[in-house]
Amino acid sequence: MANKRRPKKFKPPYKKYVGGVGYVTSSQIVVDGVILDKSKYIISQNENINESFLVNDFENVSIDDLPNDEQKSIFKRGIANSKLPCELYSMILNYVIDMDNDDDFNPNKPVIETKAKYINTNYFLVCKDFYLIMLPRMYSTPVLTSKNFQNFIETLDTDKKIKKNSKKKNENILTLVSLSSLVKVLDLSMIIQSGKNSVISKLLRRCSDSLIEFVAPQTSFGTLSLTTLKACTKLRSLNLQLVSEKVNLNELFSALNKFHNLKQLALPRSSFNCDFLVENFILGKISLYEGSIWPPNLEDVILCGNITNDFISTCFLPVNLKKLSICYCPLLDDISIFKILDRCGYTLESIQFGYPLTKLREDSLDNVLRYCSSSLKELTIVADYVSKYFFLDESNIATNLHTLTINCSGSLGQINKIHPDDVTIALMENRLPALKTLYISIKIGWNLKSDDVNDLISVFEDQGGSIYLTY
Repeated sequence: MANKRRPKKFKPPYKKYVGGVGYVTSSQIVVDGVILDKSKYIISQNENINESFLVNDFENVSIDDLPNDEQKSIFKRGIANSKLPCELYSMILNYVIDMDNDDDFNPNKPVIETKAKYINTNYFLVCKDFYLIMLPRMYSTPVLTSKNFQNFIETLDTDKKIKKNSKKKNENILTLVSLSSLVKVLDLSMIIQSGKNSVISKLLRRCSDSLIEFVAPQTSFGTLSLTTLKACTKLRSLNLQLVSEKVNLNELFSALNKFHNLKQLALPRSSFNCDFLVENFILGKISLYEGSIWPPNLEDVILCGNITNDFISTCFLPVNLKKLSICYCPLLDDISIFKILDRCGYTLESIQFGYPLTKLREDSLDNVLRYCSSSLKELTIVADYVSKYFFLDESNIATNLHTLTINCSGSLGQINKIHPDDVTIALMENRLPALKTLYISIKIGWNLKSDDVNDLISVFEDQGGSIYLTY
């Protein structure tokens, strides 16, 4: 092992004096005894140090949207020497970024498995204006993987320390906008075994003021991270579906009730204390918003985990739902599902049922369409829980349904459970008049060369639709 008590070698850097700037070294700039970090400043050769502007002072490009008059003046001074206005630069960069993400225009673009757009870092090197405009775009939706996650954390830590030290010394330096305040979307779905609970909690705390969308990682999301999540009051989308650790539903819903802007919610696959949550809800021990345990503006819900029938009967889902997905719920039966549809079916536009739902029978979902109104446009069902009467029953009518997906687990007894003629009869009787797209799982076992499938294809093409096979 190395001797830690041995003093480290220090090599004094070469420095020179530049007129109007001060002493300049290879790593720092010294002005009146104050060390300025070159990575935080952009200084032209013709500019004085007092006229320099900061690279992190812009959350938005529009001058009117900047937080205060000080940053507006900095922005105007930064683009004073530009031949074109910054709004035009912004439009050009938006157009170029969209072209870079177009598969037809740029087929060789890197594959990104998240929602973030691919951004070419060479745009930062064009000029100062491009750098300032591109910085919020880069940090608003960072592409985080196991390789660069630690570097991202260290960058935010270093950025915070610089601002903290500048405040302690009372330096006459323009206030920097924190890099963490630029982060709006945190997608940690690609972070696998690369962080600790404390690191995820610290990251949420740093980005809590501006965070809008959060996708939790598979690991390293425990009770500490769940507690820190309460500070992210501006969240609009929260996805906990990948979390492998058991999540306490009592603590989760206590935090969710504070998210008045939340519109999308995906519950974790593994959870506990659902009965305790119902008991606290009945006794009034949980802080509620207008008597409901759910966020008021919720529109998209993915039900997962150990959600019980008592929870569905007691804690009603909001009536303004537009998308509903039910999967990995081993304790829910068909009665609870129909209670949900009876309450929210009039506004639902998309319904998805996933495998497994162990308490459902082989025909439990035959009457789903009876509980839905004409607003239903997309439906995903599992062949394990429907029979041929889903298509043959004359009371099952969906006037505006344009996308139907039929999945299958591939277990024994599911092959040819739904025959192609069943779908053909429903189309010919005009009970699915708006259906344009049909996805069929290959596990159902249809023979693509049979006459029954050819008849279905011909009838579907006359209606202007297409059939696709899924694997």
